[in-house]
Amino acid sequence: MEDLSELATIYPNVKILHFEVDLRNNRLDFKFHLKDGPRHVPHYGLLLAGVAGLPSSVIEVARNITVRITEEEVKRMDINCEEHHSIQMVYRVAQKLICLKYSNQGEDYIRQAIQNLKEGFKEGRLIR
Repeated sequence: MEDLSELATIYPNVKILHFEVDLRNNRLDFKFHLKDGPRHVPHYGLLLAGVAGLPSSVIEVARNITVRITEEEVKRMDINCEEHHSIQMVYRVAQKLICLKYSNQGEDYIRQAIQNLKEGFKEGRLIR
């Protein structure tokens, strides 16, 4: 199953959110505050399994499997980010152009916005 946060690299309209969790001394403190962006708690499931009281032998086997899977996932995410970067840029340019088409802004503003889009696209910056 694909990692859900990977969807943001493939689909430009996907927004990643997370619930805030403090991690101290391998203890999870759930804050229940919704935050923007991904939250990288290393091996969250393994920590949660420990809190739930699963035997340490089970957690250790899972940890070994996780290390192997993580290495493969990092490689795959790097490839996906490279492959979908250009698609995201084109999508955002098209989205911005549609917004400009229907905006109530003056011609000078629209000309400048189009120039900014052009420059950003040439430089390979994602336009937000």
